[in-house]
Amino acid sequence: MKRKFLFAASAIFLILTLLSCEQGNGEPGSGSDQNSAVDFSLETVDGGKKISLSDFKGKPVVLNFWATWCGPCKEELPLFEKMWNKFKDKDVVFLGVDIMDDRTNALEFIKNSGITYTNLYDQPGEVSSKYKVVALPVTFFIDKEGQIAIKNYGPFIGKDGEKKFKLYMQEIAE
Repeated sequence: MKRKFLFAASAIFLILTLLSCEQGNGEPGSGSDQNSAVDFSLETVDGGKKISLSDFKGKPVVLNFWATWCGPCKEELPLFEKMWNKFKDKDVVFLGVDIMDDRTNALEFIKNSGITYTNLYDQPGEVSSKYKVVALPVTFFIDKEGQIAIKNYGPFIGKDGEKKFKLYMQEIAE
């Protein structure tokens, strides 16, 4: 009986937690009431160096949270690479944050997929918690003033995903 009660209480807590989390639809300002991008410092996935969001002050940033165990995350990353190559000369920064993942798996996936934009490693999920990430993938489009202009929950897949991504890039890159 005690197990059933604990299970039921846990399930109710989880449901209430999920209901209280606003999941944005990609519209400006959607999601949580957090407007300013929270600064953080993380090592690159390869362990080469530590990078902070504040290193890119005054530049638009595409901040994507992903993991190798997330199928839709892996499916959208080639589009991120394509857009990175298109926008990098316009001073737009792309940062991937691999969360709660095995570092070796992440590094292998990045290398095998030809991903060249910066990817950081957040094994414990501390940074994703600061951004109130509750599901993957999620992408934050941060403008030059350090404000989160758009929060996109879910993957950018196919022609519609690419169209939406380009629209969001215009929002922060101008």
